[in-house]
Amino acid sequence: MGARSEILRRWLWRVVCLATYSCGMGVSRRSPRITPVRRSSVLDEYAGQWVAVKDGRVIAHSYNSREVVRQMRRLGEAAEGAVLQRAPEPTEALAVGLG
Repeated sequence: MGARSEILRRWLWRVVCLATYSCGMGVSRRSPRITPVRRSSVLDEYAGQWVAVKDGRVIAHSYNSREVVRQMRRLGEAAEGAVLQRAPEPTEALAVGLG
C-alpha cells in the first residue's frame, strides 16, 4: 500500500501543479492582442539613422548616435527637450518587454 500511495501522491501533485500553471498561463488569462505601434511618417526618410525629434520635427540626424548628440549640443537651448531615438527600417520589427 505504501508504493501505491506514493504514486497517487505524485500523480495528484503533478495534476495540481499543472492545473495551477495552466490557469495562470492559459488563453483565458492572456491580455488582448496588442497592435503594433507604427513609426511616425516624419521618420520615413531617416530610416536606419539616429534622430533627435522635438515637437514632431527632426532637428538632428546621423547614422551615429554620438554625432546626433554633438549636433544637439551645437543647437544649444533649441535642442532642449528633444528625444533621441533610432528610426528603424520599415522591415525591422522591434519588441519591447514590459513587466
